[in-house]
Amino acid sequence: MLRGRSLTRRAAFDEVGEHNRRMWERLAEAGIPYTRPLGKPPRDARGKRRFLDELTRGRLRGVDLDGKRVLSLAGGGGWDAVLFAELGATTTLFDISKRQLATVRALARDRGTKLRFVQGDMRDLSAFADEEFDIVKHHHSMVFVPDAARVIGEVARILAPGGIYVFSTMHPVALRMQETWTGTGWGLKQRYFDDGAIPFDNAVWEFGKVKVEARTLEYGHRTSDLVNACAKKGLLVDGLWEYSPSYEGGEPGSADELERLLPAYLEIRARRVALGTSRAKRGARRAAKPAGAARRSTRRTATRSR
Repeated sequence: MLRGRSLTRRAAFDEVGEHNRRMWERLAEAGIPYTRPLGKPPRDARGKRRFLDELTRGRLRGVDLDGKRVLSLAGGGGWDAVLFAELGATTTLFDISKRQLATVRALARDRGTKLRFVQGDMRDLSAFADEEFDIVKHHHSMVFVPDAARVIGEVARILAPGGIYVFSTMHPVALRMQETWTGTGWGLKQRYFDDGAIPFDNAVWEFGKVKVEARTLEYGHRTSDLVNACAKKGLLVDGLWEYSPSYEGGEPGSADELERLLPAYLEIRARRVALGTSRAKRGARRAAKPAGAARRSTRRTATRSR
């Protein structure tokens, strides 16, 4: 695979995708932490793996990466794709932001790391063939699309039988409670059962001295909807986590304090169910069956390192 190979799929962007693409280009230009690699991994393979396991919160710990086909979905700006590749995986990086792809392209070039780069909307993965990947690591970005089931369906299509899909998103309860502090308690700005983008009064992303206004469109996907979307597409959920990056809390009414009381993130790991036989083999077996044989029926993001 050629280093720096690129493919742009701009036509897939609808109004929501195009809006959020512009916002992430703005955030990347400002250099907020989620759009650039943080920290530096060790040089040896064991140290790199330890660094990657910390980035991925151990959801892939023990999974052999050598020879695997990995898609880093919405992983622009961070270390993950580079480390997957350097640990032996044939790796593709997919992101909506041209600037974040460029950040990783420069990093890979400096390190001599081979990656494939694709720009597009995560709801349209038609750039990839069926069963093309063994692992899909999906960065925290599901919150920026209104139709999470479509993303999950696309991932299920490109994931090989037995393959692993790990994704995270903002917790649907905490997200609906942001900015609702009354001085004595918290409320809900949207019913848990309602769809649509969650309104935010403050569009400023602030990280120390870095402040940038970017009014992203964000959606609080219900836990049951995400799990059922996986099940419908043949993805067996074998892990679900609710967590906050820190439990120290903060000032009353702050996001840090809310995330001490409620989880900031929801993360799911699923595996594509491996079919025992292909359709062609089943058809051949049925054709060879003697006549009369019986038939059996079948049935605002929290701080984290990149």
